Amino acid sequence: MSRTTPPRPLDVEALFPELATYRGTITRLHPRPGRPDVAASSVGGPLLWPTDEP
Repeated sequence: MSRTTPPRPLDVEALFPELATYRGTITRLHPRPGRPDVAASSVGGPLLWPTDEP
């Protein structure tokens, strides 16, 4: 399954040409829920804590 961003409904640069100088390439993340095991620390999931820390 290909995950792509749909085309924009309007051309922002045509409406605001001064914004064209700020254009850049980005990477859009598509996070998916996971099930990390006990050896993995995960944002939004179980957090591993060092054994020598209170």
